[in-house]
Amino acid sequence: MKRKILIYGAGVIGSTYGGLLAKSGHDVTFLARNKRLNKLKEKGLLLNKIDKKYPEKISVDIIDNSQLKDSYDYVFVTLRNEQVTSALETLAKINTTCFVFMVNNPSGYSEWIKKLGKNKILPAFPGSGGKIEDGIVYYEIVANFIQPTTIGELNGDKTKRLKDIKRILKESGFHVSITNNMDVWQKSHVAMVAPLAVAIYYDGGDNYSVSKNKEAIKQMNRSLKENFNFLSKSGIGIRPIKLNIFRILPLPILNFVMRLVFNTK
Repeated sequence: MKRKILIYGAGVIGSTYGGLLAKSGHDVTFLARNKRLNKLKEKGLLLNKIDKKYPEKISVDIIDNSQLKDSYDYVFVTLRNEQVTSALETLAKINTTCFVFMVNNPSGYSEWIKKLGKNKILPAFPGSGGKIEDGIVYYEIVANFIQPTTIGELNGDKTKRLKDIKRILKESGFHVSITNNMDVWQKSHVAMVAPLAVAIYYDGGDNYSVSKNKEAIKQMNRSLKENFNFLSKSGIGIRPIKLNIFRILPLPILNFVMRLVFNTK
């Protein structure tokens, strides 16, 4: 069934999800601002999967804040975490029963709940990435075993809307996983990605140079173990369960494995 969807935030994530949802037949509107708004009005939405030669132009509606009048089945909020607070007043004016927050937020959802209402919030995390160059969105969908699009209700229930969102995302080409505790999942995600990113900064290069830097790998893995031991012992928990591998594997084995992992595309 066709859904009416608003994408609030037209960066890489919003453009990718909105574009592929529109391509699969849904009625998608983008709310954009500033330079991105002007570029979308000038060129339209251009998506280029990283392994393809040419971009594809996808038909979507483009609006700004002053044109927010319709009601929507789902509003996908695709902003950075630090941008959400200033957007909450505008979001509160949108007619919808479900905000899908594709936001990296390990700090909890109390502020969102206060402004929008608990029943309207559905946390999520994207399973894609990319870049925008000259108005063209170059994107890649992450492999399912590494990072599927992850969604979950605040109370952990498998609701009708949760299953519907999973369905429309899968039909649009995304890998999707449901978790019964998004808050723990997002805390676990930060516990994982922070050491990985810092290792690259520490090395001063890229993932391939890190794979050859034994000290960077060792310090990264010590940090990973410390983070996941804390999550386990503090009672917060770890989601998905497979991330316990960082806590359980002996350091020499983890060092060997992560050198191999960093030496891949």
